[in-house]
Amino acid sequence: MQAIVAIVAGVDGFGPGAVRRERCSEARAGDNDHMDDSRFAGRIRAAVFAFLALSLPLGLGGCVWQAAQFWVAGDQVELRETDPAARPAPRDRPQLLVLAIDGIDRALLYRMLRAGELPETARLLGGDGAGFPHAAFDDSLLATLPTSTAVSWATMMTGVDPAVHGVAGNEYFVRETGEFAAPVPVTISNATQVFQIYTEGYANDLLEAPTVYQRLRESDPGVRVWVGMHQFYAGADRLILTDRTAMLDAFHSLFQTHVLDWFTEDDSLSLFRELDEEVIENMDDLLESEAAADVITIYLPGLDHYAHITDAPPDESRATYLRQGIEPMMAELRETLEETGALDDRYVLLMSDHGHTGVVHDDAHSLGIDGAGEPRQVLEAGGFTVRPFDLEVADDVFFDAVLAYQGAMAYVYVADRSTCAAHTSPCDWRRPARRSDIDGAAELYHRNNLQGLLVPEMQDTLDLILVRRHRDGGDVFEVYRGDGRSQSVADYLAATPRPAYPQLAARLRELTEGPHGDRAGDVILIAHNGDRERADERYYFAPLYHSWHGSPSHRDSDIPLILAHRQKDSAELEALIDSVLAGRHPQRRVADLILRLRLGASAMD
Repeated sequence: MQAIVAIVAGVDGFGPGAVRRERCSEARAGDNDHMDDSRFAGRIRAAVFAFLALSLPLGLGGCVWQAAQFWVAGDQVELRETDPAARPAPRDRPQLLVLAIDGIDRALLYRMLRAGELPETARLLGGDGAGFPHAAFDDSLLATLPTSTAVSWATMMTGVDPAVHGVAGNEYFVRETGEFAAPVPVTISNATQVFQIYTEGYANDLLEAPTVYQRLRESDPGVRVWVGMHQFYAGADRLILTDRTAMLDAFHSLFQTHVLDWFTEDDSLSLFRELDEEVIENMDDLLESEAAADVITIYLPGLDHYAHITDAPPDESRATYLRQGIEPMMAELRETLEETGALDDRYVLLMSDHGHTGVVHDDAHSLGIDGAGEPRQVLEAGGFTVRPFDLEVADDVFFDAVLAYQGAMAYVYVADRSTCAAHTSPCDWRRPARRSDIDGAAELYHRNNLQGLLVPEMQDTLDLILVRRHRDGGDVFEVYRGDGRSQSVADYLAATPRPAYPQLAARLRELTEGPHGDRAGDVILIAHNGDRERADERYYFAPLYHSWHGSPSHRDSDIPLILAHRQKDSAELEALIDSVLAGRHPQRRVADLILRLRLGASAMD
């Protein structure tokens, strides 16, 4: 361990400072003389863990050295070069603080808040120790499908459905360009694109719709927006960094087997807490140095990461992280906001992207990419060639099927195999798959799920197999019943109810009906996961973990939405939420609420 510390400390440019918009090979760190010893020591510890995570799977060459610099540098990126003196005069409009906590469902969060277990978070939300007279708790919001990080945050940050904004999941295939997009990689062990989220706007560039910040500027061109570490920040003025989180996302599928097996529970909690703490600390520094922005978004992913890799059940691990991680951060943030007067007329909007479901950490329940009994082997047994699990593959590499993983769901893309029947040249992926090709892939999974003849380990691992149908009228996807037959989701659920899957048909339409609905694949596999009460009966499309999400279930889908304001009572805040949601469930309505809060009733016109 001491040798690793020496190596990291010896990296040229090691030390806190500001990261600017350079590529990985050009990243540099500056100086920040006001950094106190405790914060610097914390960064050293996080850098050690990060260096291990990066160097073990990738070796010590190439981007690893820049990753070490990027990891410990963190401050902020100037996104807009607007002269503050040239901005329009401030108008009398409310300010917003958006707290985006990854991986918490409303049942757990609301229970802990109301039971007084999170007093600091409650104080930030206007709680008085006895209740929440200045806050409203929504009980209706449902995460879009799949209930995973990238698609959920893209939906909330654009205000349109996945079939419109184009980010179909944590990873997905774009037929028209042949690109495999992986803003939150599950099968891809490559850091490049995750570095680029914060250096080149990789995730922003995946969006086919404007962000809520860009929409705000249309009516409020002088609005000042700061975003802390969120993946989607187009239209903001500043991006406040924590650095480490980007690397965690990049190696999401590697940490358990390569690094975290070596650490105790306390080590891993400390690691993830430090990842979140730095973005709070950097935001505090900025608030103390200049007037607060009109809209501040702070993204905290540590809870989600901790739940994925911790032995304890997800409710227990997330409660621990809320108490030991989130609570002190909320105290620090609230104190800074109060001292600077930035909380006087500011809405606080707390939200999340998905919940969590406990799973078994073994090969039998992990439907991964290596070893025996994996989803790709079902396709290969039927004569398909699956795209390699790499971010980029050479143009001359042949494949006629692609797999992309979303936790409890997976997308299967198939080519029009008539364009590459000889297997001697790449398929034309710009052409939609034929029904015969789609049904061929679906039939393989259907029969194997029933009989296990192709890949015995995958027998009875799937709850639903959905197939794309190119027909006039009706839903884009139907439930596959075997031998080329399919049935509408609504009719199937009427005969075979899934009470654990709220609004499944409507949420599938949000994912698949629109200009970019083809990014959800040609066959959608839904594992036995959210429909099962026992962890040992659940399966997940990912490497080994202790908890996952992505299913249509209440556990993964029921997300929190809390609106608070110190000068408004609960009834007024509830009316504001209702004016936007109007009893509707879609996650996209969060963006409309942000616009409504900032711009007033005109935002709803």
